[in-house]
Amino acid sequence: MAQAVRGMIGVGLMLGVGALPAAAQDMALPAVDPVGISRSGAQVAYGYSLEAATSNPALLSSLKEKGGVYLAAGLEMAATQQSLESNQRAYQSFDRNRTLGGFGLAARLSPSLTLGLKLDEPYLRHGKLLDDAPSRYIGDGIDLSARRMEGQLAWALSPNLSMGVGLGAARLSFGSTSVMNLGVPKDPTQPASSSNVVNGLAEQRVGQSGNKVVPSYSLGLRWALSPRWTLGFTHQSGLKGDLDLKVGFRGTPLRYWDNTGLSSAANLGTDLRAATLLASSQPMAGTSTLNLPSQTTLGMRHRATPMVTWEADLRWVSGALRVPTFATVQTPSGSVATPSELPQGRGHFGLGASVEVELGKFWTLRGGLSLDQRSFAESAVEPLLGGARTAAFSIGAGFKVWGGELSLGYQYRQSEDQDTRNVVGVWSSSGYRTVSVARVRMEGMGHLMALGFKKTF
Repeated sequence: MAQAVRGMIGVGLMLGVGALPAAAQDMALPAVDPVGISRSGAQVAYGYSLEAATSNPALLSSLKEKGGVYLAAGLEMAATQQSLESNQRAYQSFDRNRTLGGFGLAARLSPSLTLGLKLDEPYLRHGKLLDDAPSRYIGDGIDLSARRMEGQLAWALSPNLSMGVGLGAARLSFGSTSVMNLGVPKDPTQPASSSNVVNGLAEQRVGQSGNKVVPSYSLGLRWALSPRWTLGFTHQSGLKGDLDLKVGFRGTPLRYWDNTGLSSAANLGTDLRAATLLASSQPMAGTSTLNLPSQTTLGMRHRATPMVTWEADLRWVSGALRVPTFATVQTPSGSVATPSELPQGRGHFGLGASVEVELGKFWTLRGGLSLDQRSFAESAVEPLLGGARTAAFSIGAGFKVWGGELSLGYQYRQSEDQDTRNVVGVWSSSGYRTVSVARVRMEGMGHLMALGFKKTF
């Protein structure tokens, strides 16, 4: 019976993998601790691992020791590049680095009941474009993060079957900036009209930021089909909140244009009139709702030999991703808005695989890979949220020392190159228009690394 069940599950995973047309990147992190990073997040069935219990609370019941704790610190680096075909110039993003921290704790109260606590960061996306980036008019900066803490509880229904739940909260943070051209009339304190014509444009950056604490939960199941095969299932809730956004101008105008939006030879005095216009204008925050998607994962673990263990996971990410709209500016002549908004996400599958090799009493080597489908429609390509097809590869190692294990993990992510004609435009006194003949190639890559120490007792 167990052999038949394993066969059916294996066929299901193979069919799921076959349904993946290609690999893709979203803003979800595989983990923030070195063990989870080196496994590329493929660990929902990885018993006897305190770090894996961050992904699946039911795994707490499988721990051999009565308790344990780990601490981790790391760094996430990400960048995008836009290459304009017409002049072969490359524009790379900056604001690339973010520090990460993780924590896990477990304590067995009885043979059937184990408590846990975790601190992680499930979502992260950041980056700012250069002042002259070709896509700056449709958004030029984003800073999104979710820091989550959950208390966990695991019940062992039998030696081979356990279930778990996590309840807690997450702090959502979001910031965005956009660049827009504001028409500057001869009298900037009055609405533009036939007698008060626009005589120049001021290119101004506007930004908004806010945060919110929202509830979160996770559910998990672990079923040891045999001493060598284990099935894991977990569901992590989506995170949704209405942020308290603060909005304002970011610095002074970047540059001044004439009415065509093509020449910087603005009429003399545009800078002085623009200062008066900004003083008479009011930035307004966009919609406040941030909705990050839920994740559901099915995994199979196999201990092939006493030294080698591998796992394969199939993950579904819901299409619930929504971010706040860009800020607007209310001028004496009316409201000015960014020409387009960031796209909404769509549901997609992801595949993860990992392997762990124990070398003697002290060393453990780990490796992993992950593939995800496109998380946005191809027609919605833009540099801030990413969402292109991506592959990620991980390596890591653990060394037993000081009565515990010191671990290091690293992951490299490379998204698929995308060509688009929808991100370059000209903003004149009559409004924004896309320059469809301007083709841009967009590329993305990132690095994720962490160092951590685990102690059991």
